[in-house]
Amino acid sequence: MAEVQATRRWAGRVLFVGLSFTFLFAQMLPLNMVPDRIAAPDILVAFTLAWVIRRPDLTPIALIALVHFSADILLDRPPGLWAALIVISTEILRNRAADLRALAFPFEWLLVTGTLVGLYVGYRVILTILLLQQAPLMLTLTQLTITILVYPIVVFLSYFAFGISRPAMGEVDDLGRRL
Repeated sequence: MAEVQATRRWAGRVLFVGLSFTFLFAQMLPLNMVPDRIAAPDILVAFTLAWVIRRPDLTPIALIALVHFSADILLDRPPGLWAALIVISTEILRNRAADLRALAFPFEWLLVTGTLVGLYVGYRVILTILLLQQAPLMLTLTQLTITILVYPIVVFLSYFAFGISRPAMGEVDDLGRRL
């Protein structure tokens, strides 16, 4: 039984990395040569937050850091800044994941909204302090808003396409630790 759980966990982790790099690849595709007026949602962040809340055992901190550091490098962002903010945010959410099991989805969505607002504000503040170039404020606000609106769709697809749901009350891993 423990071997089956370990295999599922590793398969879930491989799926997380594969989907993350698929989203990253799609984001890097040059589909339009004209600058966008409306930013696309950050699916990678919404996907990461959804999986951390729903299945924290499939998204260890090192894997999240690796995926988002790679995204920083590939998307030409300050290396490690966005990844560090994501790691901090996901660890805060991971600590609240057990409390979220008993709550309805709108409360989870509200918590994720607050987390995303904190992420974007923190990122802009740090870039301002370091005097680094940043995207226009309206573009950032549209990306934040669209990412918040897309979060329920990401959760829906994660559940129905990949079976990522909240652990049941009392569910334990192969070492007997509560999920």
